[in-house]
Amino acid sequence: MTGDIADELWGTRRVARRNRRRAVIAAATIAVSLAFGIGGQYLASAGPDADRESLLWASGLLTAAAILIGLVWREIDELQRRRLVNAAAVAGVTCMALLLLAQAAGRMVPVAEPMIDVMMIGGIIMVATIILQRVRG
Repeated sequence: MTGDIADELWGTRRVARRNRRRAVIAAATIAVSLAFGIGGQYLASAGPDADRESLLWASGLLTAAAILIGLVWREIDELQRRRLVNAAAVAGVTCMALLLLAQAAGRMVPVAEPMIDVMMIGGIIMVATIILQRVRG
């Protein structure tokens, strides 16, 4: 045999490389989340270019999220992919239902940004669904 398969520690090195890649992706996800989360607080919300700046900010966030999701998708196996798809489906249905409720209750409940709340609840539901699937096996 040729290459690193002839070496007896090839599997250990391969697992270490995979773990390093996953750690780099996790660190990048945290860094991007913090940068966009903290940076979004200081985004100019007044003035003639506020809408354009907000659109550029949201576009940058969605682009970064798409790249990171693509990297994560390449690193996970088919079981984890199925769990992720199931969790995204549950979160999507939850957000769809909550969006209708938020729209209807928007006039009665004094919530400044109901869409942000719906997104946060959807994210929490997605994480909870992934955890539940892992616990159930």
